[in-house]
Amino acid sequence: MKYLTRILFLTLLMSFVSHYAKAGNHDTAVYIIDTVKSTVKWQCDKHYGFVPLKSGTIKTVDGKIVAGGFVMNMDSLKDVDIDYDLMRKTLHNTLRSEFFFDTKKYHTSEFHLDYAEPTGKNRYHVTGDLIVKGIDNCIEFDSKIIFRKHTFEAVSDTFYIDRLNWGITIYSREEAESDDSVIVSNEIYFTIQLFGKAENE
Repeated sequence: MKYLTRILFLTLLMSFVSHYAKAGNHDTAVYIIDTVKSTVKWQCDKHYGFVPLKSGTIKTVDGKIVAGGFVMNMDSLKDVDIDYDLMRKTLHNTLRSEFFFDTKKYHTSEFHLDYAEPTGKNRYHVTGDLIVKGIDNCIEFDSKIIFRKHTFEAVSDTFYIDRLNWGITIYSREEAESDDSVIVSNEIYFTIQLFGKAENE
């Protein structure tokens, strides 16, 4: 009798473990961002350009976005609206200086996804943390994100951040010494374009 009871107990235990093992077997996919094709476009007043990406990933579980982020190479920030080389280099040096992005000290900036809420077909409201010059602030934007069998692509709507929140105050109206001071808008506009493929593909 004890033998039969033990067999019954072991059978029930194995059935229980098997059931919950299957329940926890979720379909997980990690997509590696293509840093050559992907970019972050920026615009401030009349100037515009892009910031190349250094790395990034997107993770899904059962088709839902659960994690992700990317690293921007601030050393390679570019302006593309100025044709004259000397003027363009001057702007590059200004943006990379300690008064703006201080790329000598902070080589990269990062975005870490907190949540991607579906809002329609292939549409998401994205919330995450943007780290610039070591300062972390939450940002939000809407994006179109399409997952295929082995690839994904994402293009955000254009959104803006207030540079003052990241301690970039130079040439702002808040620090202007007179009405003749050079003023640069506090709003920097961005459009994120990401392309990638599934890990190990």
